[in-house]
Amino acid sequence: MAAVHTQLLRLSGLGESAPAVEKHLEAWIEGSSPAQLIGLIDPGALSLLREAFDDAGGCEGTVWLIDRRAGELVACYNSGDEAGNLVGFRQPVGQGIISLVFAQQQPYCENRIQASEGHDDTLDRKIAKHTTAMIAVPFYFGFGLRGVISCVQLAEAPKSREGFRSSDVETLARAANLVERLIDGTLLTSLLGLGDGG
Repeated sequence: MAAVHTQLLRLSGLGESAPAVEKHLEAWIEGSSPAQLIGLIDPGALSLLREAFDDAGGCEGTVWLIDRRAGELVACYNSGDEAGNLVGFRQPVGQGIISLVFAQQQPYCENRIQASEGHDDTLDRKIAKHTTAMIAVPFYFGFGLRGVISCVQLAEAPKSREGFRSSDVETLARAANLVERLIDGTLLTSLLGLGDGG
């Protein structure tokens, strides 16, 4: 396959606007709630995430977005049967593995999660199920860290295999990266007024 030349032709003067564009975008994101920002993930991107959760061997996956004012990560989307109980759950930053992934901006994978010192079982108790394995990756969009995407196996749910592999972490990280690109494209298109039909 031939390489694609990706350098874009820039409009004269547009580059000087980049700091203002980034500042405007950051202000808009910071002024939006996690419940509003989850709407940036369109049905196609959600489908991509669900496929990644399945390919990784997870029972379900969750998108956590940061609420900086409250100092919490908010479960804004969940692909599993317990979505009604999970969406809206707030995990304090500084507590649990999800917060650790957010703070360190590094992927995490654990196949005996209940034995992990960092595991916070508050959510398990809320849904009366037991997490046995977890993958979590940082989630970026709008030129910054915005949350975490996690994928779990539950003791009570059927699964194709026990535990996760390093390739499953790569699968989830790749999906998070693709969703980031889709969101960024949507944000920039909207910010520049492209496709408004005017």
